[in-house]
Parts: sequence; C-alpha cells; structure tokens
Amino acid sequence: MNLYNIIPVLIGGFITWLVSWIFYKKAGDKLRQEATELRRLTNLILHGLENAGIVELVKDASGKPTGIIIKGSGTFAGEGWVSSKGEVIPHKSPNYNVTEANDVDSSKNPG
Repeated sequence: MNLYNIIPVLIGGFITWLVSWIFYKKAGDKLRQEATELRRLTNLILHGLENAGIVELVKDASGKPTGIIIKGSGTFAGEGWVSSKGEVIPHKSPNYNVTEANDVDSSKNPG
C-alpha cells in the first residue's frame, strides 16, 4: 500500500465529514429555533387556558409550567316530587308582633 493511495481517501473522508457537519449544524439550528417557537406558543396557549379558568397550571420553583389541572363542571337535571303535611301549632313568641297580623283587611282576601 502506497502513501499516494491513502492521501485521496483521507481528503475524501475529510470533505465528506465537513459537508455532513455543515448540514447537521444547519438542521440542528433550525430545529432549535422551531422548538423555541413551539415552546413559546405552547406557553401562550397554556396561559390563555389558565386565564379563561379552564385549567390550573402546576409550576416549578422557576415558574415554568410542569403540569396542568383540568377544571370541569357539570349540571344535573332530573324530576322528583315532594309531599308534606302542614300543621299549625299556636304559641306566643316574644318577637311576634300581633298588631301587624291584625291589620290585614279580610274583605279583600276571600280565602
């Protein structure tokens, strides 16, 4: 094996590594920018939901959201019936003003 055969292989390997590194670097930078933008939009959505009262954010010590508590409410409708038996028990109460009850004009109240 000759030194002249190894040099082109080394140069080709270096060029391949350099081109690959440049493309990986560009892709990594673009991915980092996209992740930053998605994180910003996600936080915006979460804070909007929290301000609307739909969720409650669980935050760490630095204030970053680490979870959510989803709030919910509901209504229940139904039918039922109630019966009662009325009974009048006369007694005198010290707070009862009898004169107000006697002021009612019975001629206007046929019952």
